[in-house]
Amino acid sequence: MAQLGFNAGDYDPTDEFDPLPAGEYLTMITESSLENTKTGGRMVKLTYTIMEGPHEGRKTWSQNNIVNKSPRAEEIGRKELSRIAHAIGQPMISDTDQLLNHVIRIRVVIKNDPGYGPKNEVKKWIGVGGQTMQSAPVPQQQTPAHTPAQQPPHPATQYTAPPWGQK
Repeated sequence: MAQLGFNAGDYDPTDEFDPLPAGEYLTMITESSLENTKTGGRMVKLTYTIMEGPHEGRKTWSQNNIVNKSPRAEEIGRKELSRIAHAIGQPMISDTDQLLNHVIRIRVVIKNDPGYGPKNEVKKWIGVGGQTMQSAPVPQQQTPAHTPAQQPPHPATQYTAPPWGQK
């Protein structure tokens, strides 16, 4: 018999992992990696952490093929990665770490997966200035200390336009 030491009372059994509602979310890229696919290809995996609203702190993911047996799948994945890179103001990416801590707005849809049911899929990446958040903690919902008129603006709204959008 193996000792487990697990207390189920420490965890909420009603905490379901339902997909996020379809829509746009202000997020930060908090994890990035280059991984092998099951079919021998390569993909960039990204984790997005929602920064505001009722789903603040929740995560969603994208997987973008960059090497695939199917030329069409590879082209789609590379175009998606290009959209991400341009949205964060980094058109030349040599390392997945360059994607980290960038604030980006994403559009999420719900896709019905025959094996797993409904799941989120990121379909659009929208730049919010191409700047990073240095040593950025995952945002937490806080009770305002001031009246709304005195509250400072959300950090993500303080970004300037990307260089290609300035005159």
